[in-house]
Amino acid sequence: MRSWAYLLGGLLVWTVHFFGLYTASSILLTSTTARVITALLTIVCLAIAGTLAARGWAGRARAPDEVVHWVHTIAALSGAIAFLAVLWQGLPALLI
Repeated sequence: MRSWAYLLGGLLVWTVHFFGLYTASSILLTSTTARVITALLTIVCLAIAGTLAARGWAGRARAPDEVVHWVHTIAALSGAIAFLAVLWQGLPALLI
């Protein structure tokens, strides 16, 4: 179970960010509170996705076999994709 959470960690971060942004924007509309929540959620999710990508990339070097190497590679790619997706979703709300 832990391997699946590691493999899909980036996608889970992206999902939490996506639903958090849309919940905040639906309830609070364009208030200052919605922008603060968007900024905080984006920063936290970027940190988590970046950490996941870095941890996966670093784990590739010390993988004892090909399966573990593959798991770390997928986790690193998942974290990197989540980082870009969170940045893409959060940036417009922060620029306005």
